[in-house]
Amino acid sequence: MDETTKQPKVFANKVIRQIITHMVAEDMIISPEDYMQIRVVFRNCGGSWDQLGLGDIHQVELLKTIITSWGQMPGRKKESDQLV
Repeated sequence: MDETTKQPKVFANKVIRQIITHMVAEDMIISPEDYMQIRVVFRNCGGSWDQLGLGDIHQVELLKTIITSWGQMPGRKKESDQLV
């Protein structure tokens, strides 16, 4: 994989992780498939990572809505849930 393909995914995954940490739960478990699904839904809903990177508040709100919905889906696990 060349560097130009890897860069946008790294940016997107960092943004997704930050929003999940601040809005859903700090210790939410996120699989690589979860990142991919969130990125795909964001793009399919008209989201633009370029615009998000420039600070477009509409893109931020769209991503926050998608991530909040993802976090409320049944079956989401947190690291603290696994402690016995």
